[in-house]
Amino acid sequence: MEIEFRTVSHSSKAWEEAVKLREEILREPLGEKFTAKELEEEKNHYQVIGQVKNKLVATAVLVPEEVSMKMQRVVVLDKQRNLGIGSRMMVFCETLAMKKGYTTIYCHARDSAVNFYLRNGYLGFGDYFNEDGIPHLEMSKTLDNGHTK
Repeated sequence: MEIEFRTVSHSSKAWEEAVKLREEILREPLGEKFTAKELEEEKNHYQVIGQVKNKLVATAVLVPEEVSMKMQRVVVLDKQRNLGIGSRMMVFCETLAMKKGYTTIYCHARDSAVNFYLRNGYLGFGDYFNEDGIPHLEMSKTLDNGHTK
């Protein structure tokens, strides 16, 4: 399957489509939407999208921090799951983080996604915690040599 990953600008049409997809998958099942403040904060983040034949199928947000890059709001269209798209998006995000000078990437993984991140070389740290009413685990990967910290 041909898939193209790229970054898009905040407030662009592609970004708006990505926000809509993230809301449908991550927030609407919880009866929530992204707040204006959350979306405004994304101006300082890297917006990643994955498209098949110009159709949005995946998205993630990368948040630059002092020493690490935080990956958040990671989604793959339901009909496109289990096809390797998520893993390929991880590689794109990790490569982008390395190009920006980061050696570590981390996320707060929903309990339902922990095994996905483990398969992609991430390690869990600490105990599960509640975020948005869902159990999450902090997971991290060292990028400079492909090994986890």
